[in-house]
Amino acid sequence: MARGNPDRAPGIGKRWPYKPLNYLPSKQLWKFLAWKSGGALPEMPFDLGQSLSRCKRVAILLPDEFQENLLAFPVVQSLVEDLPDCDFQILAGQDIAGFASALYGSGKVLGLRSGELYWGESHFQEVLRGVIAFRPDTFINLRTSSPPLLHFLMRASLSPLRIHPASDARAPFANILLKPADPPNILRRQLMVPRLWDISDRPVAVKWSRLRASPENLREAGSLLASKGLDPERTRIFLWQDNLPSRQRELLQASRLERGAQGAAKSLVILNGGGSLHATPAPPGDLAQSLPMLEVESTGLLLGLFARTALTIGMNGPLLHLAGLADADVEGHFTEAESAWDTSFLNPRIKIAYDTGSARSGVGEDGTGSGSARQGL
Repeated sequence: MARGNPDRAPGIGKRWPYKPLNYLPSKQLWKFLAWKSGGALPEMPFDLGQSLSRCKRVAILLPDEFQENLLAFPVVQSLVEDLPDCDFQILAGQDIAGFASALYGSGKVLGLRSGELYWGESHFQEVLRGVIAFRPDTFINLRTSSPPLLHFLMRASLSPLRIHPASDARAPFANILLKPADPPNILRRQLMVPRLWDISDRPVAVKWSRLRASPENLREAGSLLASKGLDPERTRIFLWQDNLPSRQRELLQASRLERGAQGAAKSLVILNGGGSLHATPAPPGDLAQSLPMLEVESTGLLLGLFARTALTIGMNGPLLHLAGLADADVEGHFTEAESAWDTSFLNPRIKIAYDTGSARSGVGEDGTGSGSARQGL
């Protein structure tokens, strides 16, 4: 039976009459998707440098994982800033659509609901119409792996350049495959995308880009900080769940000493702000009274807070990459297991400490150490 065939591709039909597509062998399914997205005609020849120079519309499929999006941010933002006369369409999963909208504007983001990305479903048809109507000159897929219908979406867009830096890229759905040298990590693959423009007359330089929060995000963040009696430009922000337990204790102790008898608060703890990397519970009630706390669910609000704070931002793990967007000193702690997400070389204001028994300095843009991690607040 096809159901027991290990070579069968993931199902693309959720309901009848499309559900039988799930029982196609893998080879036949990919032939079907190739036929429906443009047939078996050979690719039109193109000059890559000229095509990228004349490019006016770029569609970008963002990674599915939040951590991978943090790594992809400087790549995407550099394309947006260095190609100001290009229109961009950002395709993002439902879990990161709010994050992408806060960064690039809601009008540029096309949300993808994974539970409805099936052949014949109204949501998939809506996404397909949106991509075809945009008619991208270049389609970039930044995902490390993509379900069959997203490969189909790339080719069905009729984009002449379809760039895929992941190992699961399939012909004829992608016609430019990027294969970095070893080690082929995620960041190395993504950095290869803007380098394609080096052979055009409009090269793209990957650089650290400052966060540009929307005015709505800034107003919301400022009003909530004010409600806690805090000055946005003199506030230290810490994400509780994304600090190591030892750092949480240091934070509470130092904040209580800083507040003192006058009751002046400079530190704000955000609860559930960016996920629960260490899954630690909220601080006990008696300790929580020592400093203001704010429970945040809005990605847009978080971006506003990061854009407005000035003294210090403390967090841990992959979210450190996002923290570096603020015009503030940033401290972060890693374990060796998390060191793959250390992107401090993109921003010299990030200071890193590795929890391996001895601290290690972060790396600056010039390859030299950027200084040891800040101690205390």
